[in-house]
Amino acid sequence: MRVRSTQDVAAGAVVIAFAVAVLAALSRIPTTKYQAISPDLFPRVCAFGLIAGGIALLVRGFARAGPAFAWAPWRGVVLVVLSVVLFGLCTPRFGYGVGAFLAVVVAGFATRDVKPLKLVVFAALLIAFSVVLFSVVLKVPMPAFTLRGFGL
Repeated sequence: MRVRSTQDVAAGAVVIAFAVAVLAALSRIPTTKYQAISPDLFPRVCAFGLIAGGIALLVRGFARAGPAFAWAPWRGVVLVVLSVVLFGLCTPRFGYGVGAFLAVVVAGFATRDVKPLKLVVFAALLIAFSVVLFSVVLKVPMPAFTLRGFGL
């Protein structure tokens, strides 16, 4: 068998490796009987879906000619990962409104075509909609804004 699309084969291998890492991390969560839904059910189903998608990419890489392997632009990868980390660090301390605002703004700079003013306005409108939806309509008990990060 000859690799006809190195990009598809590499992407399939990375997706499968990520899904296996997720399954390994989920193995530490205690599961319940099959009649009950445990907290790891949805992530586990998603991981198996990722494995299926990774296998499909591998098969396509061997079956069809496609593009050669090319590295992803590092700016986008780094800023999107940084935005997720910022959300995780800021949300417990300052609320999901601040964490999500920072995440949207940082992830928005992953592209070079961004206009900072439009990005900030978009993030503010998105967070306002989220706060109304989750805090007012759905009454989710997670604070939208808090000052725990300042020791208050």
